[in-house]
Amino acid sequence: MGKSPINVLVVEDEPLVRALLTSLLEADGFQIKAASNAAEARSATKDFEPQVAILDIELGDGPSGIDLAHILRLQFPQIGLVFLTHIPEPRVVGVENRNIPKNAAYLRKDRMADTGVLKAAIEAASKDRVGKQFRDDKTIQHQLTNVSRSQLDVLRMVAMGHSNHEIAAQRGTTVRAVEHLVKRAFSAAGVDADAPGNARVVAARQFISVAGMPHASK
Repeated sequence: MGKSPINVLVVEDEPLVRALLTSLLEADGFQIKAASNAAEARSATKDFEPQVAILDIELGDGPSGIDLAHILRLQFPQIGLVFLTHIPEPRVVGVENRNIPKNAAYLRKDRMADTGVLKAAIEAASKDRVGKQFRDDKTIQHQLTNVSRSQLDVLRMVAMGHSNHEIAAQRGTTVRAVEHLVKRAFSAAGVDADAPGNARVVAARQFISVAGMPHASK
């Protein structure tokens, strides 16, 4: 007798990506339930006990994929977790990297092209054996790798179109302090504040290219 298929909960808010994941994983022999957000995911688990959950991080309004991961771990303590996201690491969307649950895999969506990687990550997560090869947040460099958390917060607000005065008001500090922080953030992100053109536009585009369209920090 062959081994029983692994029950996998897929939580992805983009319909085309969700459908593609479902199709690919079913073809690989996994038993799949799919949901578009945290509420649908919790409803799905009423009659489906997942052994592994594949979670996008940004799920629109409501709990994020990281929030949902902690909820699922409370409900199913042995569940394996695989984050599948365009976000290179949680910091760039205002979430501490340490909030990623223990023994969770973290894969960039561009690795979906190699279905063997995702299959191997699911199997590793189901056995609580996630290695560094499944932690893209720790191993893949990106344009904002060397930017600090406070600098990322400022770059996010710049990308949202906030002025230095607005950033100062939100951070409860002075405009002069924000000016210095913005300058350091630009330098860390490799943006030349003195180059011709609008450095804020360049910085905003760079942030969006890495993190996607920004949202207010939670």
